[in-house]
Amino acid sequence: MKRIICLALCALVAISVCACDDNSKSGSTPDSETAAVTETAAETVKPTQRIGRRGLKSFIKRFDTTASVDEKIVYKDADMEVKALGIDYTPASGPELKLSFKNNFGKDITVQAPYAVVNGYMVKPDMSVEIPYAKSGEGTLALPYYYLAMADITSLNEIEFSLRAVESKSYNPICKTDLITVKTSSEKKDTSACDESGQTVYDDNGIKIVIKGVTATRVTPDGSELLVYMYNGTNRAIAVQTGDVKVNGYDMTSVMNRSVLPDKRAVDAVTLYAQDLDEYSIDEIDSIKVSFEIKDAESWKTIDSTDLISVELKSPPTEAEKAAETATEPTNDK
Repeated sequence: MKRIICLALCALVAISVCACDDNSKSGSTPDSETAAVTETAAETVKPTQRIGRRGLKSFIKRFDTTASVDEKIVYKDADMEVKALGIDYTPASGPELKLSFKNNFGKDITVQAPYAVVNGYMVKPDMSVEIPYAKSGEGTLALPYYYLAMADITSLNEIEFSLRAVESKSYNPICKTDLITVKTSSEKKDTSACDESGQTVYDDNGIKIVIKGVTATRVTPDGSELLVYMYNGTNRAIAVQTGDVKVNGYDMTSVMNRSVLPDKRAVDAVTLYAQDLDEYSIDEIDSIKVSFEIKDAESWKTIDSTDLISVELKSPPTEAEKAAETATEPTNDK
């Protein structure tokens, strides 16, 4: 199902961009050695770790569920008032910011959240609230654990989100707000030194893309994931997308499409589906190549793109290597 959804999103993006380039691929043979590969100086790159499958259940167990939000108005104009009511921590899906809305638009509306940011990292939210004309209604801004886990966000310190109001019947757009900020009671402090370790594959024009690691060395029933960190240091919203993805020389149907607002960060995953890996009898991931496209998130015009990049894979240290790293030098105290 996840693969179908990803492919559908990719198709919609292609339609909206109206790009008719024919990028047909042969899925039955490995890529040619003549394919362009971006070279990165070895001394500036830490090889990507095979980081082991991320455990969502263990992440949820260590997630801080004590942060709260005071009831207060967080947005108000002549047409709409928004009040924060608190936070609910669901055991499976993720924390939910409870909100109430007053509708003064003169028509029935549906309120959605196109963007959400937690502690400076983009998180894909889930919210759709229908509010009749001249009425009030309540809804929740859901922040899935899946996206929080990728950025290793274990506490809600600051939540930012934008709202989009559309007509409930026609879905014609009415208005869109700037980011609304809600601070929580969390005593944990954010640090400006974000974890950008990994293989830097793009660093130009204020935009940075870093490959963090692969979640499994061997194929599992769920496939594997290539984690990607992104930073947008420009003054416009961007979208980072994958182009070609190859594993052991074979084309994958993997896609990633992540919007990143100005001065925000994001971590997302390029899913390497088990169905693709099984099709080519790939039991061990020996090589990954991937290309990226950077687009303007509003106009969908291409800002820049990369050639195929060889992902530097490094297996995790053995127990003996770990012990050697942590061992202390013997002392000769007498």
